[in-house]
Amino acid sequence: MTDFREQAAVAQRANLDFFFGVAGKMLEGEEKLIRLNLDTTKTTFVDWYQRMQAGLAEKEGQEVTGLQNTLVLPSAEKVTTYERQVAEIVSTMQTQLAEVVNAQYQEVNREVQWFVENVAQNAPAGSEAAIAFLKQGASLANTAYETVQTATKEAVDVAQSSLTAATKTGSEVTKAADDAVEGAEKGAKATKH
Repeated sequence: MTDFREQAAVAQRANLDFFFGVAGKMLEGEEKLIRLNLDTTKTTFVDWYQRMQAGLAEKEGQEVTGLQNTLVLPSAEKVTTYERQVAEIVSTMQTQLAEVVNAQYQEVNREVQWFVENVAQNAPAGSEAAIAFLKQGASLANTAYETVQTATKEAVDVAQSSLTAATKTGSEVTKAADDAVEGAEKGAKATKH
């Protein structure tokens, strides 16, 4: 009876460690996201303020009407950068959580294997079929876990590849739009003079 109580206490401590490990990783990720959001908001407001002041200081009406374009286009590139940073934080969180969950799974798997072996050693004669069933169940659970883990990793890899491609395309579109606006502004200035 004492052995069972000790095992139960060890299992409870392991579960608490697992829970607080996962909670800690989640909070670290949330902290990074909050910090990124605050920094992005602060930088955006400072940037917009400076651009508005510079635009309003211009005396020509054409320059003031172009103020809207100067606020929007640089922001598109910043949005792309922000999205990439969020994806990096989420990817890091996913990797860290996967490591914690995998370590817990390995520990539980060892305990299940120990249990099956302990039952097999102490089982009465004629219970070979039940022991074989337990071993097969543990093997099937391992196979299912590995399959899910592989599929999840592949899905994350595909999502990251798609995000990288979208970020690259967004940067190229932003650059093309910036070039077009600059060309239009130069053309408008040239026709004035």
